[in-house]
Amino acid sequence: MQKNTTYISVGDFLDVYHKIREKGLRYLMSKVKLLPTARIESKWDSYASTSDFWLIPAIQHSWNKMISGHPEMEYEEYVAQKYLSNKRNLKLLSIGCGEGSHDRNFAKQGCFSLIDGIDISPESIKNAVQSAKENNVDINYFQGDFKKMKLNSNSYDVILFSSSLHHFKDVEATLQHDVKPLLKPDGILVIYEFTGPNRLQWTKEQLDKANELLRNLPLKFKMLSDKSSVKKKVYRPGLLRMLLVDPSEAIDSESIVPSLNKHFKVLEQTDLGWNILHILLKGIAQNFLNEEPETKKIIDFLIAEEADFVKKQLKSDAIFGVYQNKNLL
Repeated sequence: MQKNTTYISVGDFLDVYHKIREKGLRYLMSKVKLLPTARIESKWDSYASTSDFWLIPAIQHSWNKMISGHPEMEYEEYVAQKYLSNKRNLKLLSIGCGEGSHDRNFAKQGCFSLIDGIDISPESIKNAVQSAKENNVDINYFQGDFKKMKLNSNSYDVILFSSSLHHFKDVEATLQHDVKPLLKPDGILVIYEFTGPNRLQWTKEQLDKANELLRNLPLKFKMLSDKSSVKKKVYRPGLLRMLLVDPSEAIDSESIVPSLNKHFKVLEQTDLGWNILHILLKGIAQNFLNEEPETKKIIDFLIAEEADFVKKQLKSDAIFGVYQNKNLL
């Protein structure tokens, strides 16, 4: 267990309080499950991203620019142009595909004859199937535990983890024994991932910086989604609440980068940050979705502050990377 660890925090109680106000006690009690797998499924079956930092266009554009050099070019198009140009009839496997937005983006690139998506959440798979149909793209979706599925070795040209690998226990074993064998010899692994502290146990330096920035935000930018409560402080989440809500969250996230570097050839790896904006903007991101000059100025300032923090700490909490299979052992 790392030094910065919280078992129960004030933030846990505040989070429960605001969820009850927003959705009601009956909804909250419906999420109480005994089995870990059931808790994970329940979390993602009902998850709706409404106030998370990745929804903010300016932040999305900053990540796009870090990866491709172009604010408007998403990583799927970048990967297709750089690594899959002039190739056809490729096969892609998306592990932890969620509702399939990244699979659909890859499908638009015109180089895949087969795309398979797997997710543990039945509701996410249902929505992914519907969205694929609405967008007229042919994608196969499967609900279940990726590790329990029988997939053919050396069968995929591209394997994708988009914010899903950090939900896997024992990342190194997963990559070595479950992922590597599925890649063709010249296949690539595409990663867009949270790689920060296990169980989101933010460091003191992260919390101090996030709270400093929070204190200096104008009041209207600190309003929570209920529009009557104010976010006053950033807390480290308690381990107990995390285990009760989603036992898979960041279970072994710190192992992702060293495991990738050990078992794959790094073609490229870009630090994306997330050290400050992830925790600072949780619950208040909806206040930054407009295009007003004041909003843009503040977001640009926050992006720059995070970049400076990452540079000084020499550690990024998220990466984009493309990797090639080393020889199988």
